[in-house]
Amino acid sequence: MGFFDKFFGKKKDEIKPFVYADYNVVFDSKIIDGKEISILEIGMLNISSGKIVVCDPLANPDSIPLARTVVAGKYPVNIFVAKNEDGEKLNALAKLEFSKNRSVKWEPAVSDDDDLLTLKGDGDYIGINVDAGVAGFFDYDAGILYNKFIDDFIEVHPDGNIYTDVFAAEFKKSAIDKNNIHELGSWVNFQLPKSDLNITMFTSGEGDGLYPIYWGIDEDGNPASLIIDFNVLDLTSELN
Repeated sequence: MGFFDKFFGKKKDEIKPFVYADYNVVFDSKIIDGKEISILEIGMLNISSGKIVVCDPLANPDSIPLARTVVAGKYPVNIFVAKNEDGEKLNALAKLEFSKNRSVKWEPAVSDDDDLLTLKGDGDYIGINVDAGVAGFFDYDAGILYNKFIDDFIEVHPDGNIYTDVFAAEFKKSAIDKNNIHELGSWVNFQLPKSDLNITMFTSGEGDGLYPIYWGIDEDGNPASLIIDFNVLDLTSELN
């Protein structure tokens, strides 16, 4: 029995419908909900273990990986930016893409600690808590190295701040992108020292909050993408 079957097996009738979005609408459109959509290509993510962590890398770097695994490889990360009529830009959606196959359904992305039976329907979802204004994808192996990187930094700089002393400058590098959100930059693709592994992070919609994450599943039942929805666009509909 797979991890998803344990939620949708004998207790299926106990689970109420989830509200979700057909994110193909975002991928296929230039205007959504009155907002202009553009794409930030922030580079490849090296997945070595097949286990993916989705979290706020500044506030919760030791988060556990998702239960579903993927084939190891290097995969592109794209940010879908929404620009409203006033010119304000927000990161609306983050997509880790495993194939060009079109997703035919969307499934909640959960860890082994999550329980879908706690959801009551009517828009409830399991997602990631953002407490430092950013979210990100990285491999479990990269997470081990990243947490060591943080520990080493704190040991050398006990009064330092990992964001202001390290990542503020990394974010600044992305500010030259034509679709950047503000002069401080809006994303990082950070190569871990002495490693071929990396982590990504990007500003999360309008800031802190709980944001849903979904697997996009292709017609063969394989994951085509992993999505973080920052609740900027009105895309919700009921899961059948």
